[in-house]
Amino acid sequence: MMKMKNAYRQSTSRLPVVRNFREVIEKRDMSLMTQELYEFLHIYCVFIAHYNINGFKTTYSCPRDFAGTFIRHFDPEHRYFEGVYRCHEEPYKETGFTKAQIKEAFIRIVKMHKDTISRWAEQRQRDERYFTFEALKKEFEGEERGIRIDCQACGNRYSVQVLKQGDEYNDFGTICCLFCGQQIKLY
Repeated sequence: MMKMKNAYRQSTSRLPVVRNFREVIEKRDMSLMTQELYEFLHIYCVFIAHYNINGFKTTYSCPRDFAGTFIRHFDPEHRYFEGVYRCHEEPYKETGFTKAQIKEAFIRIVKMHKDTISRWAEQRQRDERYFTFEALKKEFEGEERGIRIDCQACGNRYSVQVLKQGDEYNDFGTICCLFCGQQIKLY
């Protein structure tokens, strides 16, 4: 029984604050952050409080900010990294762990997930840019759909898009089939 108790005491992964941090990182979802994690982050991990937990969540919920700023506080290879200091050697609440041990657990979690999170954030940004591109394309090109062609002669059905420049030919009542060359009356 004593052995089991010591094993439990040695693993920070069982602490609610560490479990919550892992959940936020693995699900890439700041809305899952608890008040305890928020307080630990802004008191011991050199984060700006952002007025309150809601401001904090909003600040880092965007994929770019989540990957580029939030997790970088725990990445030793990044300039935002804040190491473990002597003041962190004090116990954290009545957990049996120091703030430094908890912070080191956060660092290990980020190390395991930072590449995946970076790729996820890049893809999300790409998707957002593509969505914006599509919206702008529709706005500036309009909703031009093709002219539906049903050729009675050869039986082909297809759509064509005709781009017209100038006013030289205003009468566009007929078109020829692209496959057989027969004239097709447009309605």
